[in-house]
Amino acid sequence: MKLDMIGIIVESMDQAILFYERLGFKAAGEKNAAYVELNNEGIRISLNTKKMIEGIYGYLPKSDGDKIELAFLCDSPVEIDQVCEKMKGFGYEIFREPWHAFWGQYYAIIKDPDGNLLSLFCNEQKG
Repeated sequence: MKLDMIGIIVESMDQAILFYERLGFKAAGEKNAAYVELNNEGIRISLNTKKMIEGIYGYLPKSDGDKIELAFLCDSPVEIDQVCEKMKGFGYEIFREPWHAFWGQYYAIIKDPDGNLLSLFCNEQKG
C-alpha cells in the first residue's frame, strides 16, 4: 500500500483553484467540476467540493479544526520568501512568516481560502 492522493475539501472551487494556481500548481481538467486534480509530480492532489463529499460521506463535512498539514518542499529560502510575498500580495494570510526552524529547515506557513495550513520548507545548508 502507498499513499497516492491527498484530497482537499473546498467551499468554493473557483477560489481554491485560483489560490493553488497562484501558489504554482495548474488545475487539470474542467475547472467548474466538483472534483479537480492539480498537476503535481508524485502524490496526486485533488480539490473536492463539500457538496461532492457530502454525496460520498452522507453528511456535510465539518470545516473546523487543524487536522492535517500539507508540507511543500521548496528549493531555497529565496523561493519561500518569494512565494510568501507573492501570496501576501494577493491578500492571502501568511499564518507564520518565514523563519529558521530549530530542526534545521527554513519554514513558513500559509493559510488557503478554506483555512488549511500549508507549510513551505527547505533544508538549510550546513556550513
